Amino acid sequence: MNAFERLRTFFVSMSLKSRISILLGTGTFLLLAFTILFSYFSMSSILTSKLHSTFNSNVQQIRLSIENKIDDLNYVAQQIVFSDNITYKFYDYLHLPQSYERVTLYDEIKSELNLVTFSNPSIGLVFIYIEGEEDYFFNNYGVKAPFVIDSDTIISEGSSMYMFGPHVSMERYKESYVLSIIRELNMGIDRNVYVYLESNLDLTNDLLAVDQVMNDAEYMILDESDQIIYSDSELFPKNQSFNRENSTYGKKNGYYWFQEQTDEGWSIIALIPISEYNQEMNQWVLLMIYIMILFVVISFLVSLILWKTIYKPINEFRREIKLMGNNNFHTDIVDTKIPEFSDLVTRFRAMRARIAELIKEIENKERKRADLEVEKLKHQISPHFLMNTLDTAKWLAISGERKELTHLLTSLNKLLYYNMGKLGILSTLKDELDSMEQYLKLQQIRYDFSYETTIQVSSEVLNTVIPRFILQPIVENSIYHGLVDEGTIRINVNCKENRIIIEITDEGRGMDEEKMKEILYKENHKQTKSGMGIGLNYVKRVMDRTYGEYGKLEIQSTLGKGTTIRLSIPLIKGEHP
Repeated sequence: MNAFERLRTFFVSMSLKSRISILLGTGTFLLLAFTILFSYFSMSSILTSKLHSTFNSNVQQIRLSIENKIDDLNYVAQQIVFSDNITYKFYDYLHLPQSYERVTLYDEIKSELNLVTFSNPSIGLVFIYIEGEEDYFFNNYGVKAPFVIDSDTIISEGSSMYMFGPHVSMERYKESYVLSIIRELNMGIDRNVYVYLESNLDLTNDLLAVDQVMNDAEYMILDESDQIIYSDSELFPKNQSFNRENSTYGKKNGYYWFQEQTDEGWSIIALIPISEYNQEMNQWVLLMIYIMILFVVISFLVSLILWKTIYKPINEFRREIKLMGNNNFHTDIVDTKIPEFSDLVTRFRAMRARIAELIKEIENKERKRADLEVEKLKHQISPHFLMNTLDTAKWLAISGERKELTHLLTSLNKLLYYNMGKLGILSTLKDELDSMEQYLKLQQIRYDFSYETTIQVSSEVLNTVIPRFILQPIVENSIYHGLVDEGTIRINVNCKENRIIIEITDEGRGMDEEKMKEILYKENHKQTKSGMGIGLNYVKRVMDRTYGEYGKLEIQSTLGKGTTIRLSIPLIKGEHP
């Protein structure tokens, strides 16, 4: 037997309760697992695409902002460099001695510079300086000393022009990061003259924070050779190379990074901590957990409702069948409120009613049949008994024993009258004892034996209703199967624990077990021709018919010592049992 067959056999052997539990549990688990896996991979792809798009858009926005600032710096620098008025005046300023005219030129040049920068609010510190000298000309703010800019921050350069990436502002008392440009003025002198301009905005707070999606995002700026010229992260220090492996995004040192390249060759990179990157995914996973718990709870409730809807009615229906199997035909069947079960219950109720009718009909038929058989046995007086009794009467008449003849005929008359009574099969204990005594007197005339009757009950108990002719067959058995030629028959009647106990004892031959079973259980047992012909089988049957398990007939016999027959019947006063 393969595994599938064993599984099938095991499943078939399970109860409906176990099958429903396993099927619902397995179905719920598989559906839940499929939903979770499908949702996870789908949402993971969607969220990843969404995050990448958001981060790339954010980096692109920052790149555009920086490029706009650079364009502004370059534009203002060009205005200054290509302004002949500023160039010529500055040339004259350098060659004039200290004089009023020189002061006037200074003010004019500074005014023109202020005019140029005033129209561009994004411009901060501006001044002109001569290479190799410590003097600064026309500066609009104070300048830090010494004036030194790290050449490693250059992001692009051209003819007589250098564009510097983020560095600390050269404005006195200012520590924010700015962008700057240095451009040479063509003065026609033997010294190099430059104009310096820097942005007025804080790069970190005003540019890199614009449209920031993640609060913990950090940024780097790379030159065209992927050398780090600016970094917010300590894990990626300045002046180190950033290996991006020709990719625009990736994962490195606990960060996801996203790059935006410029046409000039430099690029900006956003660094997103993995924990921040996964935050939205984790929130979605947490939401899925809540949904899963809700799904399990709903599945459990649905399973419970289904369980109560299907299994409980079946269990109730099974209980009703079991009760009917125990002969309980009068219990109310629970309404299941399910059309299929209601139809089944209706059919079962009709079947149960029909079975009860059939059982009652059979019981009535059996009762009538038993009554007929009992009546038949009761009226079945042996012809030999009558013939022998009348023969005895004839010889008593011939011999002139009128007194004995009178006693015999009187006893026979009473016995026949009691046998033909029209009051049914029931009589009283008093009448039954009298009938038994008449039979003993009748037989005593014919046979030589004695008897004694001991009655230890009240007159009220003597009125107890009992079946007719349950004592006569017992004393008849004592006479014909017990006594030999002479002896004594003792009849003892007493009441104990609401039961009437009648014991009939002889001192005769006794009988073995086989003989007792024969005269007690065999219907076709050959009765003696001298007796009335009713027999102990009648007694047993009428006891079973009348009292059932509450009536008892017991025989105790010892060979050579005698036999005791004991009747035990419930005490029922003045009414039918």
